[in-house]
Amino acid sequence: MEKKILYINRKDPSKVKAVHAVALVRKVKILPAPEEEVQELPEDAEILKFIGFGSQEVGSFLQDLKKIGIRVDLKCMETEHNKDWRLSALHKELQEEHEYMMKEFQKTK
Repeated sequence: MEKKILYINRKDPSKVKAVHAVALVRKVKILPAPEEEVQELPEDAEILKFIGFGSQEVGSFLQDLKKIGIRVDLKCMETEHNKDWRLSALHKELQEEHEYMMKEFQKTK
């Protein structure tokens, strides 16, 4: 299966360029986001969706981003469950998951 990413960042064009550069080096196709759906997202929205990746491949991609100082909090792999979601629904779900994980992480400190 062809590897693809969907990356949305409404506030930092330089970060978009950096993520796209990593994708190009790895020969990963960059999908355009439907503009009407992007407009539904909060102004500070950032989402990275991996399509056709295995867990190790996602980890490797994220390591490459980390090496150049890029961190994306809201990220996911495409699944049968989420593949047809609108970006606003995906963003809401990822935001809730991220907030939950951060609370759980704080409990371990």
